Amino acid sequence: MVTTDEEIARRLEETDSARSARRQRAAATVGQLARRHTDLAGQLADLERELGEVLTAAADVIDVPELAAVTDVPAADLTHWRDQTTKSSRAGKRKRPDIAKKSSSPGKNTPEATPARATQPTGPAPEAGGNGGIALAAAST
Repeated sequence: MVTTDEEIARRLEETDSARSARRQRAAATVGQLARRHTDLAGQLADLERELGEVLTAAADVIDVPELAAVTDVPAADLTHWRDQTTKSSRAGKRKRPDIAKKSSSPGKNTPEATPARATQPTGPAPEAGGNGGIALAAAST
């Protein structure tokens, strides 16, 4: 028995509505988890920045190895947090000179100043003990 057009449409709609509901739940869950992730990542970045600031400020009274010993926090972690703070405080202060503005003439390593090298085809490797097709002469004294 062949199914009617209406029955086919009803079955497809039933299947599609179940799939759509699952898709909607999956998308909503991913969205919620992504928002939580973003919030937690921001909190973690703030915490690491604060740790680095405290480590930098206290460097004159306690060093990283001693802090690691008394807190059981790995020295590598303490050093990472401290160094991240010093890197971010220096960020943006050094500017690279704009070479194009300094001079309109081609520089030492620019394509205009570097001539193209001609490539020569290489022949077969010379045989061991042979002279490779080169005439050899003894030097006279």
